[in-house]
Amino acid sequence: MACVTALIPDITARGHTPSWNCSVLNHAGRLLAWTAGFRLVREYVHYAAGDPAQRSRPAA
Repeated sequence: MACVTALIPDITARGHTPSWNCSVLNHAGRLLAWTAGFRLVREYVHYAAGDPAQRSRPAA
């Protein structure tokens, strides 16, 4: 949290808008962003072409 809150004013001072990007399933990342003051603007859906990516499954 300290790193994120320190970076926000630095990014703003450089003339940029701080933003946060993480997976919908990354609950810890989303909570960190929310706690740091970021608010959800939109959620993205990613598309890929070609062979489907392998999904690892948790061991039973």
